[in-house]
Amino acid sequence: MTKAELAEKIKKFVPHGTETYVVDLLAQYKIQLKLNKPRSSKFGDYRSPGPDSKYHRITVNKDLNPYSFLITFLHEVAHLTAFEKFKHTIDPHGKEWKSEFKVILQPVVKEHLLPDDILIAVKKYMHDPAASSCSDAHLMKVLSKYDFDNKKLLEQIPLGATFKLDSGRIFVKGKKLRSWYLCHELPSKKEYKVSGISKVEVIESIHPL
Repeated sequence: MTKAELAEKIKKFVPHGTETYVVDLLAQYKIQLKLNKPRSSKFGDYRSPGPDSKYHRITVNKDLNPYSFLITFLHEVAHLTAFEKFKHTIDPHGKEWKSEFKVILQPVVKEHLLPDDILIAVKKYMHDPAASSCSDAHLMKVLSKYDFDNKKLLEQIPLGATFKLDSGRIFVKGKKLRSWYLCHELPSKKEYKVSGISKVEVIESIHPL
């Protein structure tokens, strides 16, 4: 497949004008990109080449809006470049990864290939990137404005709200535990940890336990 053909396939998932940069990264680093079904706990991941493969592997959830897709992809490419430089000797989201992520983001920021609100949020985020773009409340809220559906992230709804996951299970949102929330399933009232970046459908504002 030529770069032009690959760019034509990629352009439906990323913001207009960024497909060439994405394809260049895929080619430069020999990346196998897999579009994954929606995952509630993460938007993407990276795996270094194994003994049976010479390719780096990146997955990105295929239901993301173009801006979330791009930033997630670049997040994972930063893991790749950090791995190539430091192997497994560094923290996954330590200072080395943060430095690489800033470099990978720079061309998109310099070329103004993002809407103004996302560009401002990304520039702010670049000062100290977190483990996930959704660990940054401001960037998360700006990106979610461009989602294809009317669902919200669990982090965005109030404590005590009743919500439904894509699996159909219903919960009441409880207290925060780092990037997770301790929630009560209904009707059993059993406690479960649910990721703050889970896409949820709000059923009602408050539900008494």
